[in-house]
Amino acid sequence: MQGVLYIGHGSRVKEGNDQLKEFVDSAKRDIPIPVQETCFLELAEPSILEGARRCVEQGVDSLAVVPVLLLAAGHIKKDIPEELAEVKRHYPELYLQYGEPFGLEAKILQVLQQRLEKLGWKPEQSADILLVGRGSSDKQAINDFLVIASRLKEAVGADQVDTAFLAAACPTFDEGLAKMKESSAAHVYVLPYLLFTGVLMQEMQQKIDIANQESTANIHLCDFLGFDEQLITILKKRTEETLELPEFLPGREKYV
Repeated sequence: MQGVLYIGHGSRVKEGNDQLKEFVDSAKRDIPIPVQETCFLELAEPSILEGARRCVEQGVDSLAVVPVLLLAAGHIKKDIPEELAEVKRHYPELYLQYGEPFGLEAKILQVLQQRLEKLGWKPEQSADILLVGRGSSDKQAINDFLVIASRLKEAVGADQVDTAFLAAACPTFDEGLAKMKESSAAHVYVLPYLLFTGVLMQEMQQKIDIANQESTANIHLCDFLGFDEQLITILKKRTEETLELPEFLPGREKYV
């Protein structure tokens, strides 16, 4: 029997984990697979191994593993494959397929623009944009993020889209925000490249509240990507692609 295991990052904030589950539920209704479970890489339960166990106990012998993550960084290339190796040790006869993250999808640019517009951004407005990612030590993930920033700049017709990262890469969010505080624009839009809410959103808002006391620009924190039909479409597409993949053998990772 075929099954699907969706892997979210996980958050210390329960609301973020609940949002991930609801997001996946919205997508899997249109996936004609009898067993579909959701799990988390870290900070929340069930774990990947527990998610796989739940699938196997329902009769699954072929499991499509779909990461609900944005870019192919360390979690995709190292952490999840290591967890899948553990799954394989527990269930050596289980046929695993391992899918792709969301990656460079044009639909995400449309969602980013909608998040800007929700807070009143207009192309003719005097405004700067700071696109904020989680950050990674993986050079390809950083390059992909810079490509997204460049495409966003072109898509919305902005004069400038700066980038910053919340961890593991530079410029840091603090550095990016310090630069935005000195902006001559009337408005600054901080645009999180995050799927759901969590501690990172809370910390950014706290820092922006302080920055607004010291800046002549109005600094706004946009919504995370979150629920959006266009993102649900991407997840369904990635799931369908994963179901067509050959067997994934831990130790022979497709990501290098």
